[in-house]
Amino acid sequence: MTKIYKILVLMLCLAAFSAAFAGEIVPGFDDSAALVDYAERQVQNNDDMPAIQGSGLMTLAAKFTPTEADVTKTDGPVIVIEVGGTTFGTGVYICNGMLTFCSKGANGSGGLGVTIADLNDTDASDSAFAVAMGPVYAGVETRAFASFNTNTGELVVMINGRLYEETISGTVGTANLTGSKTVSVLNQVPGPGEDYDYGNMGGLSGGDSHILVTSNDSAVAMETESGSAVRGQIFEDVVDLETLPRNPLPANNAENIDPVAVTSVQFDTAGDPANTSNPNPNVTGHFVTIYSTFDPTNPANNVAAVDTFVAAGSDPVQVPYSFNLGDEVFWQVEEQVGGASKGDPANILGPIWEFKALPAIPAITASPQDAADFPGSEISFSAAFTSKSSANVQWVKAGDPEIILDESDPDITISGSQHGDSYTSGLTVSNIEKADQGEYFCRATNADGIADSDYARLGVKRMIGYWPLDGDYLDYSGDEHHADPNTAPLATQWVDGVDPAVTGQALDTEPNALVAASTEPFEPAKYTDELSITLWVKWSGEPNPDQYYGGLVCSHGQNTTENGNNWFFELTNDGQPYANAPGYNGWGVPDVHYLAPDQWAQVAFVNEAGETGKLFVNGALVAVDETHQITKAENPVYLMCSNIDSAGTLIQTTVGVFDEIKMYNYALTTDEIAQQYYDITGETFCKDPYSDALMYDFDGNCRVDLADFAIFALDWQESNLYPKVE
Repeated sequence: MTKIYKILVLMLCLAAFSAAFAGEIVPGFDDSAALVDYAERQVQNNDDMPAIQGSGLMTLAAKFTPTEADVTKTDGPVIVIEVGGTTFGTGVYICNGMLTFCSKGANGSGGLGVTIADLNDTDASDSAFAVAMGPVYAGVETRAFASFNTNTGELVVMINGRLYEETISGTVGTANLTGSKTVSVLNQVPGPGEDYDYGNMGGLSGGDSHILVTSNDSAVAMETESGSAVRGQIFEDVVDLETLPRNPLPANNAENIDPVAVTSVQFDTAGDPANTSNPNPNVTGHFVTIYSTFDPTNPANNVAAVDTFVAAGSDPVQVPYSFNLGDEVFWQVEEQVGGASKGDPANILGPIWEFKALPAIPAITASPQDAADFPGSEISFSAAFTSKSSANVQWVKAGDPEIILDESDPDITISGSQHGDSYTSGLTVSNIEKADQGEYFCRATNADGIADSDYARLGVKRMIGYWPLDGDYLDYSGDEHHADPNTAPLATQWVDGVDPAVTGQALDTEPNALVAASTEPFEPAKYTDELSITLWVKWSGEPNPDQYYGGLVCSHGQNTTENGNNWFFELTNDGQPYANAPGYNGWGVPDVHYLAPDQWAQVAFVNEAGETGKLFVNGALVAVDETHQITKAENPVYLMCSNIDSAGTLIQTTVGVFDEIKMYNYALTTDEIAQQYYDITGETFCKDPYSDALMYDFDGNCRVDLADFAIFALDWQESNLYPKVE
């Protein structure tokens, strides 16, 4: 064989090898390796693919051309491709024009009946997550894939070359496709007069509701443009971005890039699949395209400002490019393999990268952060921005109308500095009071326009509700959250409180539980993300007349779509103080701390900003939940009950005597709650009986002393080893 012939054979083999692994939709994938590969609409193909076991790797890919109806539907998902059973499953959908990837069971605990309401939920620890990754457009052929590694939580989505990346927390390294492997692509289009049948989904029905919606009627099959090509694929593998052109500079999706400081784009050669720490040895050059016009809604409008070739050499590869303030730059690298021409399937086509130049108007680079403190304290905010021309700064309190802050107010201090194009500004509010609570932001202005920072919440920590129940339902905290009962109490229902000399009267709900009450809607934790509730209750021992739970102090919205559940501080029918919130399992105190009938008890609930819930009984901290966080919806607060029915009647009432109901918009400390109990009873008690510091409190006297050491020493040399060691 001649030398020239050998070279030709080698080049042909290389081209054939590269083309085989180009993948029509997924770069670097071999289409023949797909577990399923459909070229037409599929409706619930049961067990049509082998199980994905152990690897935790999955890529869902699809080619389709959506219609205007597909991308403008706002009341539920349009199915692209999905696979799974009734417990586990994964799918790609169009939601409000955004290609959305979602999965249930990625934490290994199932997901039956779980629905997803938030399309930007990146936490899979509650069995389900969803991420709206990027837009799709009517009439544009779309080639998209979602590549998910459940071992690391890494999610890579590419839509017509545009790259989106996200990290999902709470995954456990399983793709959960070892049972039913029902596959749907685009799904079934109902005939005239027919409804969409959730039984035709790819197994993600989860009982009687679709993974993304509260009603199956909201999920539809994709229409697609008539006669357009369709393809759906599933792989047990994930895309390795290191095997594509990589490390762009400016970074993909970078913002506020200075045209003066950056005069070129650069990247590194695609990595060698055998060892991505090295460049791919088959790459002989780089085709670089930088667009002056990039129109994802109509690719025919795309115009290249730079279309050049750079021979292979050392990394990084640099291409000079000048851009202007306010520009959004899109660019792409195609790696030449074996000297092939541009567009050859043997080449390695990289993602479309993008970055944004500094705007002509100021560009906010740092926004103020939320802060809260007690009345009389001082709170400071800071912000930063860049401006290529001279700029001015204002601090604004949001509202209608807005309030422009200035230093004529002795409690307001505004500071600032400038270093070249970079500006910083600070706002200090001294002697804070309730009227200062609100949302504050920085406004920067130059000759080209205005830019506002994100707002920060200023919270004033205080009591926000105090219902002493001394013959009325008034709120004596000063926030005027007065309550209104369902039924006016009888005079005999106003009884002595826990200590009449200190607390006055109390309200007995036993003769008529409908004397429970509710306030007008408000948001207790709006500015602080924290909440505390304390009250005294003498439980009757009688079961809740409505359900297993009776409310102590709760918040709930009637319209679950708009308001949703909020939070519940309740009492079970066996006397257990109990807390709950949406998305979390309820939790309560140990049985040794259940309330005894006809005995006064102080109970308290605290929710800290760091998602920690705490329950107290008689001044002592007796239960902690590390994953409890209330929602912030504006809803009524219910006193002595949990909810209201459709007829407007308060339900899930608690039967007993109530006194001194207090609510705070911050987390009370254990000492503060203990002091409240001590102020009424004068009793000495163990405020934190389960503290780690009391691990060796063997005699239960709330301290570790010589008596505990003596108990420990009694068994100092005892052994339970077998055979016994003397």
